[in-house]
Amino acid sequence: EELEASLFEVVGLLNCAASNITDEERDELAEMNLKAGVKASENAAFDTAKVYFKAGREALGSRGWEGDYSTMLDLCSDGANACFLTGDFDSMNELIDEVLSKDIDTKEKYRVSEIKVKSLHSIGKYNESIDAALDFNRRLGLPAPRKKPASKFTIIREYIRVKRLLKNKTAEDIANLPRLDNERYEMGQRMNDHLSICVIQVEPTMVPLIIFQSVTTSLKHGLSSSSSPAFARLGMLLCGPYGKPHEGREMARAAELILEKPGMRSSAIRTVLITQSFCYHWTSPLKDTIAPLLEGFQIGLEIGVTDKACYCLVGRSYHLFFVGMPLGSIQKEVEATIHVMTQLNQGAARLRIILLLMTVKKLRGIEAEAGDESMDCMLATTASTGDVTLSAYVNLMKLEVYILFQEWREAI
Repeated sequence: EELEASLFEVVGLLNCAASNITDEERDELAEMNLKAGVKASENAAFDTAKVYFKAGREALGSRGWEGDYSTMLDLCSDGANACFLTGDFDSMNELIDEVLSKDIDTKEKYRVSEIKVKSLHSIGKYNESIDAALDFNRRLGLPAPRKKPASKFTIIREYIRVKRLLKNKTAEDIANLPRLDNERYEMGQRMNDHLSICVIQVEPTMVPLIIFQSVTTSLKHGLSSSSSPAFARLGMLLCGPYGKPHEGREMARAAELILEKPGMRSSAIRTVLITQSFCYHWTSPLKDTIAPLLEGFQIGLEIGVTDKACYCLVGRSYHLFFVGMPLGSIQKEVEATIHVMTQLNQGAARLRIILLLMTVKKLRGIEAEAGDESMDCMLATTASTGDVTLSAYVNLMKLEVYILFQEWREAI
C-alpha cells in the first residue's frame, strides 16, 4: 500500500538509475512503469502516462518481445491509447505497427486494432477506418460484409433472418438473454459498433447489414456491452425507414433494459444518444427526450466518453429548437453549450451547435447576412471533406429558415 501511494515518485527515481541494472531488474522496472502508466491513465493524465509507458518499453529494450511478452504488449497497447488521446499520432502509429507486425494471436492485437480504427475515423479517413475494422473481423474468422453498396434484396433478406430470430421476443426476453462469454465474438461486436458509426459516411446501405449482424450475434451467442447500442440501432431502423415505430420502441426499451445488467454501463451513452434521438420521438412528445439527453451528457462525462456526451448536448439543443422554445432562451442555452464544448475541445460537435446559433440569430434578425455566408461556407467544406452528417445538418437548418420565411423556391 505504501508503494502504491508513492508509485510515481518511486518509479521516477528508479528510471533515473535504469542504465546500471540487471535484466531481471529491468523486467521489474518495466512492470512498475506499466502500473504507473495505467494509474496515470485512470486519472486522465495521459501525457504523464505516455512517459511511463515509454520508459517501460525502454527498460525492456529489444528483448521485450522475447519469452513472456505480455508486459511489452501492454506497454505498447496502453501507450498507443495514451498517444491517441493526446493527439500524438506519429508515436501512436509506430506502436500500432509494432504490435501488428508481431507473430502473435489476432485477439492480442485487438486493442491496437481498435485504436487504429478510432484514430482513422477521428481524422476523417473513413474508408481506411472501415477497411481496418473489416480486416480485423475477418482475421478473427468472423463474417464481415464487403465494403460496397448493399442491394435492397440483401437488406430485406438479412432483415427477415433477424425477424425470425427475434420471433415474438419482448424487451424483457431480450434483456434476459445469457451473457456472451466468447472473447472472439465480443471483439467482433465492438468492431461492429465502430463500423455502425463509420460506414454511414462512406456507404450508408451497409449500416443495416452491420446492425443485423450485431443483433444476430447477440441473439445467438449472448449479450455484451455492444448489444445495447445494437438493439437501439435496430429500433432506429424500425422507427424510421421501416415504418414500424412501436416495434422500434420495443427494441429501444430492450436496449435500455440491457444497460441495467452488470458490466453494461460503458455503452450507456451510445444507447441514450440513439434511443432519444432516433426512436422515442416517433411515439412520444419530442420534449420528453430533452431531460434524458442532458442525463446522457452527464453519464458520458462520468465514464470518460466526452465526444458522445457532447453529441447528447447537440441533440438536446436541436430538440429545444424544434419543440418551440423561445428563440431568446435558445440562444442563451446554445451559447452556454458552445462554451462547454470549447472547454472540452469537441470541435465537431461544437460546429453543429454553432450552426444552430447562426439559425437562431437569423430568425431573430441578428447578423443574418453573416450567418448565410457562414452556412454556405460550411456547406462547401462538407462537400470537400465528405462529412455527410454535417451536410445534412446544414441543409436541414437552411430549409427550416426558408420555410419560416416562406421562401418556397429556395426551399425546393
